[in-house]
Amino acid sequence: MPSTNVLFKVALSAWLLIASRALALSGGALDTEQHHAGVLTIRADPLLVCSAVKIGARTLLTAAHCVVDERSGELKSAFRTGAEILVDNATQQADHESASRVIVDETRLPEAYREGLAKFADYRRRRLAELKSQSSALPIEQLEQGLSMRYHFAERYPDLALIQLRTTTPEIPHYQLDFTPLEAGAEVELVGFGCSRLGDRLSAERRSGWSRVIRVDAVNFYTEAGQRVTQAPSLCPGDSGGPVLYQGRVVGVHAVVYGLHARHGARSNMAVNLVPLADWQAWP
Repeated sequence: MPSTNVLFKVALSAWLLIASRALALSGGALDTEQHHAGVLTIRADPLLVCSAVKIGARTLLTAAHCVVDERSGELKSAFRTGAEILVDNATQQADHESASRVIVDETRLPEAYREGLAKFADYRRRRLAELKSQSSALPIEQLEQGLSMRYHFAERYPDLALIQLRTTTPEIPHYQLDFTPLEAGAEVELVGFGCSRLGDRLSAERRSGWSRVIRVDAVNFYTEAGQRVTQAPSLCPGDSGGPVLYQGRVVGVHAVVYGLHARHGARSNMAVNLVPLADWQAWP
């Protein structure tokens, strides 16, 4: 019979997999002084909450998995041209009263991410055909759900999206981008909305915390989280799409809760590395 410790690890791994699609900040401090008013939530419906950062008069930066349907690989209808979403930069958000309705002009994904989506769609079609030919007893809905994108997708492709708005939001300040390469040991600030402790229900409050870069690669960089360094901020549901700041400028965007490896999910935070995307023509 498995030990209690083994069962706990299995349960924790399952929770991390569920939580990996949307993130928030555990261990950070509440932004009571409005130091990060340019960091906001985006909602396609009352249940879908991601963080985002304003980087231009009409431009928001967030995580691609916040705007892409994980089963189909296509943009969610709420993020297509002419659709309407809710944005809110209040520090604490108990309801929708402080949110503003804005119209999406265009949502853009990096070419590398689009290529990844095309590969995923091709694999998914072929795999579904194989499963159907094997006369699987599972309903087609369950087969499709089992072939949705997982955390390793963000390890290979830049999990990043730009949302261009038709609506102006002059009340929300914006940040500058910084494409200076980061090095291991650099101190960065993580900002986002979500839980104050791992396991909390989504509370939609803006929090920030300082961490150190562990390593950098061509797609992502990784920062110390709570199980690696005591008091270091960790990502949990609500933070996806929130910024990583270096000297007050945006250098990365929170991707998924997994870091250097799946089993180290609570030891490091993954963020999209903006440096390889410095020449992306979509930047404002």
